[in-house]
Amino acid sequence: MKIEALKQLPLPWIEDTILKEKSSWTENGAANILSFLKSHAEEFTAIGLYEEGLIGVLVYRPEDLRIILIGIAREKRRHGYGTALLDGLKEKAEQMHLARIEANAASNALAFYQANGFIETGESSQAGGLSFTPMEYLLGRAMLGKTVTVIVDHPYGSFHPTIADAVYPVNFGYVSQTEGMQDAWAIGPQEPVETFTGIVAGIVYHRQGTSRWIVIPPSMVIDHQKIIDLIGFEEQYYETEILWSDRH
Repeated sequence: MKIEALKQLPLPWIEDTILKEKSSWTENGAANILSFLKSHAEEFTAIGLYEEGLIGVLVYRPEDLRIILIGIAREKRRHGYGTALLDGLKEKAEQMHLARIEANAASNALAFYQANGFIETGESSQAGGLSFTPMEYLLGRAMLGKTVTVIVDHPYGSFHPTIADAVYPVNFGYVSQTEGMQDAWAIGPQEPVETFTGIVAGIVYHRQGTSRWIVIPPSMVIDHQKIIDLIGFEEQYYETEILWSDRH
C-alpha cells in the first residue's frame, strides 16, 4: 500500500468506481457530485491510495484541507484504507498548523467520519439530491497532557500590541516544534518569565483556522472558568472552541 499526491483528479475512476454504486448514491446525486468535481477540478487536489492499482481517493481543497470527497473501491472497504487516507491528510494539516479539518459528510459516510474522530457542527441539509452533515476534526489533540516548554514573548504585565490599554494577565508565547511555532498561554506564574514548562491542559481553537495551547503546571488542577476568564481579554474577539485534557 502506498499513498501519493495525484497530478489531477481521477474523474473517470471516481465516476466508475465510486459514483456508480446505486446503493450509495441516487442517480441525480451522483451526477451532481461529478458535475461539481468537473467544474472545480482546477481548485482541488487529490491523494490516491494504491495497492496493485488505484483503490482509494481523497479530494480536498489545498488552502484549508477541507475534504470534498473520499472514496474507497467497494471490495477494499473496511480494511482501514479510508482511515489511512485521512491520517495522511491529518499529518499534513498538523504541518500547516491548522486548527481543524472540515467536511460535509454525505449520509452514507457519516459513520465513517464519526469513527475517525469527526464531530457534527450543524444540522444536516439537502443539496443536489443528497443529504450532507457539516463535520470537523479538531487537530492537535494528541498533545493534550504532554509536557512542553513555552518561550514567552509577551510576558505577564506587558501591554498587548494591538488591544488598547490591555495588559497581559498571564504569560503568552510559543512552543517551538519541528514543523514551526505553536502559540501558547502559560497559566500559573503571576510574574514575568522567559520560559515555562508545563503540560498542555487544553487547546483553544479559532474558527479562523489557528489554535493556541493552554499550558499549566503539572500539579495544577484545572479550573475551566478561571482560565477562560484569564485569557478572555483577548480570546473574546475570536469565535472559539476549547478542548480540555481528560487528565484534569
